[in-house]
Amino acid sequence: MRNRMTMGMPLIGRLALLGAVSLTMAAVHGAVLKSSQTGVEAGQVLPLEGAGFHAGQTVRLVLLGTLTEYTLRDVTVDDDGAFAFGIDVPADVRPGQYQLLALSGEDVREAQMDLSVMAVSQVAAAESHDDAAVHDPATDAGARAEEMTITRATTGAGWGVIGLLIGLAGGAGAVLLRGTPEVEV
Repeated sequence: MRNRMTMGMPLIGRLALLGAVSLTMAAVHGAVLKSSQTGVEAGQVLPLEGAGFHAGQTVRLVLLGTLTEYTLRDVTVDDDGAFAFGIDVPADVRPGQYQLLALSGEDVREAQMDLSVMAVSQVAAAESHDDAAVHDPATDAGARAEEMTITRATTGAGWGVIGLLIGLAGGAGAVLLRGTPEVEV
């Protein structure tokens, strides 16, 4: 059994090395994504440039978040290995930090860029729906902390659970202290 394990280790090491080399080779051509903006509001256009790609290559632009992925569009790179255009960020993208990826046909990451997506301006949305609506500074996208109202919803059952946990923690502490031997000085 031991001989089989030691014989398998070099194979695993070789496969890991091959994987690392192939990822490095994919990035050797130095493809990059860049924009004049590091953040964009959902539903708006992001100016985007790509350079260092293979001429005529088609890449898929994907917005990758923690739990979500948005395929934005496919791009065919020009003869100089570059592209430049404004890309539409979907309005349903949740605010947060994302990576904008350029993936080749084999889903190999050719280039990436960090991007911050912000919420659609609530004031602009409210004004477009009802021009006579009352202005509330607490709903502004740029509201200060003292203008925001945060409500805490805890029901009686929720408070009961919190009390139970505190009681159990206190009881466990008392049991532990009771079981501690006394030290005489």
